Amino acid sequence: MLHKKIMNRKRSFDSGDKNALAGILMFIETSLNELGIDKKLVMRTVLISEEISAQLLNNAEDDSSIRVQVKRLMGDAEVSMSIRGKEYDPYAASPENKDRMGDMGDEEAQMAIRSILLKAQGEKLKFSYRNGINKVRILTGQMERSMLFLTIAALIIGLIVGVVIKTGIPEDVTEMVSTYGLVPIKTMFMNALKMVIAPVVFFSIVSCFAQFKSLAELGRIGAKVMGMYILTTVIAVLLAIGLFKLTNPGTKGNIADTAHAVAGMDEAASDVSLIDTIVNVVPDNIIKPFLFSDTLQLVFLAVLFGIAIGLVGEYSATLRGIFEACNSLFLTVTAIISRFIPVAVFCSVILLIVQTGWDTLASVMGMAGTYLLCILCMLIVYGLMILILGHLNPLTFYRKNKEGMLTGFTLASSAAAMPTNLKICTDKLGISPKVCNFSIPLGATVNMDGTSIVLTVGGLFMAKVYGVEVTDTMLISLLITIVMLSLGAPGVPGSGLVCLGVVISSLGVPVEALGLIIGIYPFIDMFNTMSNTTGDVASALIVASSEKLVDKQVYNK
Repeated sequence: MLHKKIMNRKRSFDSGDKNALAGILMFIETSLNELGIDKKLVMRTVLISEEISAQLLNNAEDDSSIRVQVKRLMGDAEVSMSIRGKEYDPYAASPENKDRMGDMGDEEAQMAIRSILLKAQGEKLKFSYRNGINKVRILTGQMERSMLFLTIAALIIGLIVGVVIKTGIPEDVTEMVSTYGLVPIKTMFMNALKMVIAPVVFFSIVSCFAQFKSLAELGRIGAKVMGMYILTTVIAVLLAIGLFKLTNPGTKGNIADTAHAVAGMDEAASDVSLIDTIVNVVPDNIIKPFLFSDTLQLVFLAVLFGIAIGLVGEYSATLRGIFEACNSLFLTVTAIISRFIPVAVFCSVILLIVQTGWDTLASVMGMAGTYLLCILCMLIVYGLMILILGHLNPLTFYRKNKEGMLTGFTLASSAAAMPTNLKICTDKLGISPKVCNFSIPLGATVNMDGTSIVLTVGGLFMAKVYGVEVTDTMLISLLITIVMLSLGAPGVPGSGLVCLGVVISSLGVPVEALGLIIGIYPFIDMFNTMSNTTGDVASALIVASSEKLVDKQVYNK
């Protein structure tokens, strides 16, 4: 938490001073420490600031000064920099370079890697250029950490209050509290989530595919890394489906008052063949997928638009900017809604205990157990892939990557864990920077194995307790949906719930079903991130080994 009395600090540095960069970084680090920011977040922010401030100084006009400000911002901390000079495009990657990524020494490949690294920061990083002045804003992500602790506290308090109400409060009083207090708050939160689901998914996936052209320019290694990420995502989904069918958590149709409401959808879904599913992917008008939140049609439109943006010539940059602006807008809306997650968790946990009873609570715990089993199996899969594809000892990988796994778990943010993972890749695993400097930032954006597992297990669980039969055709649709969501998953707090809402809607389950697991989602998200970041490092190691870019002396040391 931010605890110091200091509100903000400002300083200017002469762009012509050889020590300006060192002074900027020292000022930022000192100011963030005084604001009480978590040390790992300080390290990440300083590393990003070093990259950006160096480029700003290179683009500066003669005799100009770079102004740096560090201040509090609604429970977070913000670093802002501004300087007069030629326009700085942090996401630029030269289109002329078509060489493979093995020629990492050239400037164009370095620019492409820098672009991926910065884009992985998502809404924590903003740039603008106006009236000849470059401006940059960097958020530390401290608020996300605070939100995590608040949500866990809300979960614990909600459990205690729920048990007290269930066992010691008269039924008529309980009904009044639920009807006029808890239910309206939970309903408003769920409605807000439903409101942003379609635009968030659409603009996130469009923005993701619109940048694939620059990824393709990175050549063979870039293709291998993307291939590994897609492969592990597919494995994660198939593993989750198999283990869910094996463990079979939850009681079918035990949400009695809603099972009848979805029975019609269930019967209709069972009559849909595979060919019908494929045909229905293409909408007959552009508005329908948004009105009815048709998941596959939204994904189809998003991929189509994302690819088309790169093919319209001179308008590509303009359209890309428009869609990224819309993406930023709806991600900001999602971040605002997510600030109420602790309140929603508190209400949902109480209602789960009071209204649905102990059987439903036990079913949710069974689902959580299946999810954790899937995560454990996925960690084993990474080891087997390192052994079979990378021809390296997986036990060495686990031993040397334990710090990265713990960092991902505690921070619950792939972007925040990047500095630690990059250091582990180069210093402990001997992976060449040519690979990990590209794969780790890209993985923080598109590699979501843990998230894919919870989307699969959570979706199948909620379909079961709401009495919806999931057919083989629906499972194929589920696999495609989750793979696409993993590539374009928005990187803001609460985005996992948005994606889960998309998945259950595609299965014919009402979004209100999220109330079943929203209480335990903070813990799930921590395991998600650990699996995601472990997959990032494992994929980097496998690709580097295939390119003979692993120092085996460092790895085996």
